[in-house]
Amino acid sequence: MNKERAKEIFNSPEMIHVRHEDREIYIEEVIEKNEMARIHPVDQPNVYQEVPLTELKEREQ
Repeated sequence: MNKERAKEIFNSPEMIHVRHEDREIYIEEVIEKNEMARIHPVDQPNVYQEVPLTELKEREQ
């Protein structure tokens, strides 16, 4: 995923489905300086990690 799309998803008032390694996640923060994202699994809101934006995939509707 590119940085601009990640920011659009992060700022969207609607739920946009994003996956990281077969898990549905929320984007908590887009870290522009190193093109990373702080994420957590939808079902584990207290488990955070930072991953490269390129590893995030938007789910097809």
